[in-house]
Amino acid sequence: MQVVSVASQPDHKFKLNVINRDRQSMRLFAELGALVESRWRDKNYEENLFPEIAAQALSELKLSERVDPWEIIRWVHTTPNLPEQMDLDALFGDPPLTLYAGSRFYIDVYYWLDGTTSIHQHQFSGAFQVLLGSSVHTKYRFEKEKEINPHFLIGKVLLGNVSLLKKGDIKEIIQGPQYIHSLFHLERPSATITVRSYRAPAFPIQYSYRKPYMAYDPFFKDALLIKKVQTVSLLLSMKHPEADKFIGDLVESSDFQTTYSVLEKAFEVLCHRELEEIVGVSRSFDRFQALLERASLKHGELADLLLPVFEEKWRQNEIARRRSQIKGEGHRFFLALLLNVPGKTNVLRLVKERFPDKDPVDLVVDWVRELAAMKIFGSHEPNVLGLENFDEGHVFVFRGLLQGLTVEEIQTRATAAPGPASKPELAIADLANQITNLSLFKSIFANGSV
Repeated sequence: MQVVSVASQPDHKFKLNVINRDRQSMRLFAELGALVESRWRDKNYEENLFPEIAAQALSELKLSERVDPWEIIRWVHTTPNLPEQMDLDALFGDPPLTLYAGSRFYIDVYYWLDGTTSIHQHQFSGAFQVLLGSSVHTKYRFEKEKEINPHFLIGKVLLGNVSLLKKGDIKEIIQGPQYIHSLFHLERPSATITVRSYRAPAFPIQYSYRKPYMAYDPFFKDALLIKKVQTVSLLLSMKHPEADKFIGDLVESSDFQTTYSVLEKAFEVLCHRELEEIVGVSRSFDRFQALLERASLKHGELADLLLPVFEEKWRQNEIARRRSQIKGEGHRFFLALLLNVPGKTNVLRLVKERFPDKDPVDLVVDWVRELAAMKIFGSHEPNVLGLENFDEGHVFVFRGLLQGLTVEEIQTRATAAPGPASKPELAIADLANQITNLSLFKSIFANGSV
């Protein structure tokens, strides 16, 4: 095909070529829709077969190689008519665009500006393909231990497997709890093509999950619960002199789901960015602890599950806040892994996959050394890591922990090593404790993480 420069074409001819390319992209989505419709109809619209049919059609048509995601945007700007849009409020995507709407399924392209750590299942089935960018894809399973009510479950959120998805990769979407996952988009922006059915009647609730112990229905709305949480925010934000008494009385007289929601708001206001991880807890955390003790009077051991859930959410928010101001590709990738991937073995495997020509331990250590020299704009913290005086001694201990050494083995290595790590006053155990308790590193060095 002959390539003609833009400058050599009349303006109207160039615009016509652009319009034709945009229309061709839309015809490809119509072709995809027709192919899926024909094959699914031949299988009598059996829901369990739809993911395989959708994934196979995406694989055959190779839209990720044939469609420019920006041609889709241009088409939206110029067309007088769109297919019926399934998410006008942009609840899922930045934005979501419906490009095909059939009687039993539809095709969306989701654009993403920022990654999300949301762990969720689906009440529909289908398949998706990466159109632009790449993602960390994490699968989980949930072991239910207690149903508080149909909208709120207690159990264990357990890691399945973690993989990197690149442009063109395809994943099937299975309805219900067989397919619990999160998809964290690494590039800004990213885009995915999703072929999905409408709601499947077998799974009316689309649960989201909060590590390590909760599953909840994000679409459940209870006006009384919502207003109670809003009043808690009011009392704490205005520093009402009887705020703790009001909230404690509420917690002690409420059902467990309300208690969870109320204390989640209290933790957010009282403890966010105030919980001192290295040198102790703040007075505000003491106030929260007192509220938690009131909850224990009502709900017993169930109340013990709340703080780990709130702390994990706080950890995620803190890493996301740091990542939002970091520009380096490697640093952003590393922080995305710390945000989403538990266990040092998983982290090192994905670093190796992304940078196959580099030693993953050396690369991670370099990133940590560089992050220790960076400061977040407007933050009172000494650096991105949140630890003052992070020096070569810390780097030495961090490398050892990353390699799976015990504190004793790191101490032995330090004794024989020249340089800063061999100083007799170096307290290896103290440094290791500082490192493993940093919010950035808790998930990769937690007990049981690999």
